[in-house]
Amino acid sequence: MVQAKKPARFALDSERIQLPNGLTLLLSENHSTPSVAIYAVVKAGSRFEKDDQAGLAALAAEMIDEGTATRSAEQIANTIDSLGGRLATYGDYESADVALQLLAKDAAIGLEITADLLTTPTFPNDKLDLQINRRAAQIRSRLDVPRTLASDIFNEIVFEGTPQHRPPVGYEPTVKKLVRSDFIEFYRKHYLPSRAILAVAGDIDKAAISSQVVELLEGWSNSGPQEPEPINIPVLQSQPVEKFVNAPKEQVNIFIGHVGIDRGNPDYYALQVMDIILGSSPGFTSRIPRILRDEQGLAYSTFANISSSAGVDPGRFIAYIGTSPENLGRAIGGIRSEIARMVEEPVSIEELETAKAYLTGSFVFRFQKNAQVAEFMVEAELYGLGFDYPERYPEIIRSITVDDVTRATRKYLHPDRLTTVVVGPVETLNS
Repeated sequence: MVQAKKPARFALDSERIQLPNGLTLLLSENHSTPSVAIYAVVKAGSRFEKDDQAGLAALAAEMIDEGTATRSAEQIANTIDSLGGRLATYGDYESADVALQLLAKDAAIGLEITADLLTTPTFPNDKLDLQINRRAAQIRSRLDVPRTLASDIFNEIVFEGTPQHRPPVGYEPTVKKLVRSDFIEFYRKHYLPSRAILAVAGDIDKAAISSQVVELLEGWSNSGPQEPEPINIPVLQSQPVEKFVNAPKEQVNIFIGHVGIDRGNPDYYALQVMDIILGSSPGFTSRIPRILRDEQGLAYSTFANISSSAGVDPGRFIAYIGTSPENLGRAIGGIRSEIARMVEEPVSIEELETAKAYLTGSFVFRFQKNAQVAEFMVEAELYGLGFDYPERYPEIIRSITVDDVTRATRKYLHPDRLTTVVVGPVETLNS
């Protein structure tokens, strides 16, 4: 039996400050390296856009560094380059993000630029036209990748009627009809300090950073509606669904699953352990990779999990396998069989302890860099984890039992309600 080793306990020197305008400031002081990470998140992801404007939120997030009221895109890029820093702006389902890494001595200018991006983006027309054309080309390109296409089709089925059915990048027709006024309106409505979190981690003085942030952002006002419109939440399908899409490629890409859980689910940790046992371990211990890939030679790549996509809304339980066309039937049967076995039979003590040892042993690597610490603080804020989470997590995982995994698996995995999506040379198989 593999026993879960107890890693050294550690804590983050973290602090939470709420500005009068509602902005949440998170600070973590660590002087081990002369660097700093600045990470800003605004709850303005694709979750909040309309179907006929799919792609707006992610593109707006990427556009905020293309010019502000005080700096051009070139000035922003040149300043960051001259400091040896790295800046990224991007959007996903839940949020719009600004991530900046630079030397600690340049933290002040880094905060100035971050505040500028958050409060005064201008979405200039020339840059907007360029980015829309690039995004349309990107959408065409990504749909030529069978695995991506299969994932998108799976989401369209499983998340029908909810914002999650859309890819955050949108669709080519919806993106190409976006105009500057759409971006201005989306920004006005959703980029509000009451919906923003700013995390700063690294070689900082927390008091000095706090003072600067107040000076830079206390004037950012909540000009839009404070509460977004309610959205539809996905529900579990009542029966199995199958979808086969022909694509003239060498392999078939198979996605099997259904609606999953949200991050606040009390069984999240038991399902994390289940994920490692079923299909998420990078080694040779997970059942699906070991049996279907290593023992039966069916797969080029394969995995399964339910916890990794859990967020503010339920994510998806997914099992993926890429294989050759002649192995299609065996691959689908093998995946379904392992999902059913996970529900029907309790896991072994050895599987449980191996999974817990992996989760607790790898957890510490989430906090090695300032950027990781900043991201964690934001995650802790979004999902109510608490700054003591790094200390509590190993104990939570070590407390998981076989009965916990069995109960959670039987509650949240449904072998009789699976959606199966296959993209590949299926027309050849049917001819």
